[in-house]
Amino acid sequence: MCLLGIDLGGTSIKAGLVDINGKILKKGQVPTGAGEGTTAVLKRIKNLARDLAGEQGLALGELEGIGIGIPGSVDVARGLVHLAPNLFWRDFSLRDELAALLDLPVAIENDAHVAALGEMWQGAGRGYTSLLMVTIGTGIGSGLIIDGRVHHGLFGYGAEMGHIKMVCDGRQCRCGGHGCLETLASATAMVKSFREYLAAGYPSMLSDRPELGAKEILAAAAGGDELAGRVIDEAACYLGTALANAVLLVGPEAIIIGGGPAQAGEVILDPIRKHLAAAMGTWQLKQVPVLQAALGNDAGIIGAAYLAMKTSSQY
Repeated sequence: MCLLGIDLGGTSIKAGLVDINGKILKKGQVPTGAGEGTTAVLKRIKNLARDLAGEQGLALGELEGIGIGIPGSVDVARGLVHLAPNLFWRDFSLRDELAALLDLPVAIENDAHVAALGEMWQGAGRGYTSLLMVTIGTGIGSGLIIDGRVHHGLFGYGAEMGHIKMVCDGRQCRCGGHGCLETLASATAMVKSFREYLAAGYPSMLSDRPELGAKEILAAAAGGDELAGRVIDEAACYLGTALANAVLLVGPEAIIIGGGPAQAGEVILDPIRKHLAAAMGTWQLKQVPVLQAALGNDAGIIGAAYLAMKTSSQY
């Protein structure tokens, strides 16, 4: 059995042929070209799928199925992309359009949910059937798996940890709300907080760096920079508190932290664990593991292939 997993982004389409053991056999990517319209994007997906299959000595029709992760709001049951701003899509019947074009079963899902499935199947979440994955980047994405299935909730967007309200009348979020977790603990928020402290006169080894990102702040924190350490600890406090709320609400077996900042390892993970434990207090009857994501950029491809495998098995 050979499956195709697709990680569809606003900039690029990443895809991989994956076997039933979760091993990527072939991998490739092409520009998305979202501005050219849906037909052009679907054609690129077909061409990439055909090329990857050919490299493996297969015809496109020999694939068992295709899974695809979408950066937006998805109606999984109906196969609709309600809203994907980076793709300029609204209420687009992606599943049916792509299935007709490729003559293969297609399953679609939100990209954060797909990454969580990938980590559960072949990554840091192996051995767990209930887990919460939180991805720290420009914003904060998340996926909640309960009993091996993605939790979608009544409205289909599942666990939107990034938009949990943490501070009344806090920073304005791109969602239109205020005080969302991603305004306080995303990579973007870390940089914003750091610059605010610098402007207020706090010293740092990074004070003369014109180009500054979360990666540099995390490295400085690891090197003992007091201000960088303060910023990371504050972000971790918000993350740990939000995660404690999630643990109290749904009780996942494990928490997986992904995204660029997670690559710093214990510099960010240790304070998250510390603040999670503090927020749980006497309710922490058993410590919930907080783990670093293991699959990196392949999580979306592997998770989408897993989605395809589970869908094709229903036919």
